[in-house]
Amino acid sequence: MKLENHVRQRIIRNAVLSLFIYLLPIALMIATFYFTGQRPWLKNQKPVKTNQLTINR
Repeated sequence: MKLENHVRQRIIRNAVLSLFIYLLPIALMIATFYFTGQRPWLKNQKPVKTNQLTINR
C-alpha cells in the first residue's frame, strides 16, 4: 500500500513537531542552568551519616 505524498509529508511534519514539543522543556532547562549557573543536583545532597562508636574513658 502506497502513501500519498501529502499524507507522508503530514506524518513527517507531525513527527517533527512532536519531537520539538518534547525537547523544548529540556532545552529550556539546560539553557537556564547554563545562564544562571545553578546546579541543583549539587546543592541538595544530603550529608552521609557514618556509624561511629563513642568510647567513654
